[in-house]
Amino acid sequence: MIGGPTIGARREHERDQPARASHLPHALVAIYALAIAYASLQPFGDWMAPVPGTPFWAVAPWSLRATRFDILANVLAYVPLGFFAALVPRRAAPTFRVLTAVVAGATLSFALETAQWFLPARGAGVSDLLANAAGALTGGIFGALYAASSLRDVLRRALPRVVLPGPIGDVGLALLALWLVAQTNPAIAPFALTFDPMPMPTSGPQPPSDHTATVLIEAAESAFQLVGVGLFVALLARERRYAGGAVLVVIGAALLVKGVAAFLLLTPAAFESWLSDGVLLGIAAGALLLLPAILLPRPAQVAACAVALLSSLFTPLFVPDVLRATAPLTLFNWRYGHLLNFNGLTKSVLVAWPLAAALWLFALAGQPGWGLAAAPEAGGPGKHDPL
Repeated sequence: MIGGPTIGARREHERDQPARASHLPHALVAIYALAIAYASLQPFGDWMAPVPGTPFWAVAPWSLRATRFDILANVLAYVPLGFFAALVPRRAAPTFRVLTAVVAGATLSFALETAQWFLPARGAGVSDLLANAAGALTGGIFGALYAASSLRDVLRRALPRVVLPGPIGDVGLALLALWLVAQTNPAIAPFALTFDPMPMPTSGPQPPSDHTATVLIEAAESAFQLVGVGLFVALLARERRYAGGAVLVVIGAALLVKGVAAFLLLTPAAFESWLSDGVLLGIAAGALLLLPAILLPRPAQVAACAVALLSSLFTPLFVPDVLRATAPLTLFNWRYGHLLNFNGLTKSVLVAWPLAAALWLFALAGQPGWGLAAAPEAGGPGKHDPL
C-alpha cells in the first residue's frame, strides 16, 4: 500500500514510545515558592540594615522563640513545597526524592529568613527554619510515597487523554491549581477578585445609588470571572468532548472549597450573610453566558476567555470602594497575625491570575496548527508523563 501510515498505526507507534517527562512538578514548585516568598516578605515595607553589633539571626539568642501556632503554620506551609519538589526528579530512589524536598525547603526558608532580617516588620528565627524544613520533609515523604504508588500510574495514563500535552498543558494545570487554592479565602466571594466593601449590614442606611452601583459591579466581576475560568478549563481539555465535564468539575470544586472554608473560618454571623446579592446575580448570569461560549470554535474561545478574564480584573476600577476594600478581619474565627498574610496573598493571587492566564492563552494560540479540527493525537507524537 502506497502512502503514509494510517491513524491507527500512528497511535500504535505512539503507545510504544517512552513517556515524555512532565514539567508540571517544576511549574508547581516555582509557583508555590513565589507564593511563599510573597507571604513571607509582605507588606514589603522599608528595608533596613540591622543595627551594628546585632548578631546574625541564625545565632541570635531569641531565634528559637516561637508560639505553637507559629510552628504549626510554618510546618504546614512547606508541606506542599516538599511534595512538589519530591516529584521533580523523573526517576529517583525514595531517599533521593525526600532529600531533594528537604534541601529545596531549607534553602528557600534560609533565603527568606535572611531577607526578613532586613525587614523590621518581620522576624527571622531558627525555629521558623526548622519548622519549614520539617514541613518540607513531611511533604517529601508523601511525595516519595506517591511517586511509588499505583495512583501515579493511573494519573499517567488518564491525564494525557484529558489535558493538553506538553509544557502548555503543564503550565495550564499549575495555573488552575493556583486559582483553586486561592478559593480557600472565604472573605473573597466566589468568582470575585476583591473583598466585599459591605460584608456585613451596617448600622445606618446605605445610599441607594452607591449600593446599586456596587451590586452591579460585583455582578459583572463575578460573571466575567466565571466565564473566563470556565473557558480556560474548556481550552485546557485536550478534546472538546471533555470540556463540559471538566468545567462542571472545576466550578463545583471551587464552590465546595469556598463553602467549606467559609464554614470553618468565618464567624457564624458572617457566614449567614456570606454571599451578596451582586455575587449571586453574577454567578447566575455567568453560568448562562458560559453555556453557549463552550460551543464556540476554539480560536473564538481564546478571544472570549481573554476578554472575560481581563474584564473581571478591570471592572472593579469603576467603583473605588470595591477596589480599595481591605480584608475584613472581624469576620474570621482566626485571631492570629498570619491572617493578614493569608488575606494579602490570596487577593494578590486572584488579581494577578487573569494576567497570567491571558499570557497562557496567547502562548496556546501561538501553538503551530492549534485550533484546527484536531484528532485525538493532536499535539505531537509520543506520550506525556504528568506528575
